[in-house]
Amino acid sequence: MNHQHKNDIHTVLVSDLHLGSRISRSKDFYGFLEDFQVSKNHYGFSQIVLLGDIFDDLNFSKFGKFEWKIIGAIRKINDRRSNAKAIWIRGNHDEALVDLMSHVAGVGVLDEFQWRIGEKQFLAMHGDQFDKWVINWPRLSRIPDWIFNFIQKVDGKYHHFSRFIKQKSKTWLHINEEVAQGVVKYLKEKKITADAVFCGHTHIAEGFLQDGVMYYNTGSWTGEHAPTYITISHTGEVQIKDY
Repeated sequence: MNHQHKNDIHTVLVSDLHLGSRISRSKDFYGFLEDFQVSKNHYGFSQIVLLGDIFDDLNFSKFGKFEWKIIGAIRKINDRRSNAKAIWIRGNHDEALVDLMSHVAGVGVLDEFQWRIGEKQFLAMHGDQFDKWVINWPRLSRIPDWIFNFIQKVDGKYHHFSRFIKQKSKTWLHINEEVAQGVVKYLKEKKITADAVFCGHTHIAEGFLQDGVMYYNTGSWTGEHAPTYITISHTGEVQIKDY
């Protein structure tokens, strides 16, 4: 696990776990949460931001033991005796689960989250709001999901082809640039000041300057690549990491 010393981490951001999907790295993510648990009610971060598409859909019959363990772990983070908190931001895949999962996991679900560390201001939102395919053709945008679900069913045990397709489909669409432009435009329209913005949705972990604002994407926990996440230190230093 490649990150700063746990005492140096203020915020952890993760997205696009797609729990319940055949290609979700649920076992890895549960291990990730365990790595940050210092003791029963003490964690190596002040807050963890679950940046959307934590679940793949409403079909809980696809859940295995690690999906349920993750829900339990999130509840523990938000326990009143804990030194940390979990913030859940809705994504386009788990939007229908907002009311149910906020009750089951014990955490409220937001459309966006703003916070400050020292003099630096940050904003997090999933990013589907700026994906023209999802906005303009919401019903048609579900067709690739149906096709992809079929590919997962016929793919081999380790789902190498499924993960490859999922990753490349986002890359071919140059979607990170589109989301970055959209979120920075949103900041200007809403007169929101932010030194950096964080999104998920694209499954491509990267960071770049967009019109004077740093844009970061958390990547995903589904691809052939190593799962990715972002940390922000208590001084506001941002790092993209592999698990």
